[in-house]
Amino acid sequence: MTLSKLLAGWSFRTNKPTYDAGDELTAFVTGYEDGEARVRIGDTIITLPDAEPGLVDRRVRLRVTEFDTETAVGQGEVLEIVDPAA
Repeated sequence: MTLSKLLAGWSFRTNKPTYDAGDELTAFVTGYEDGEARVRIGDTIITLPDAEPGLVDRRVRLRVTEFDTETAVGQGEVLEIVDPAA
């Protein structure tokens, strides 16, 4: 058995996933900066400028509205809060 056969189909995930405008994701709001909610997925940051306050550590469904693949930074809009407040 060759090494290439053993590793066939394997791939490594990147720490900076990229997205396209219109992509929908579910992720946790990890914090706020300059009054805007932020979602971090690895080293990728998606800012949610119109998100309501108090979403830290809550899971939201969001739609990416713009994304820069060079910097792995984008903006999105909250579609719904997936988990209710504790």
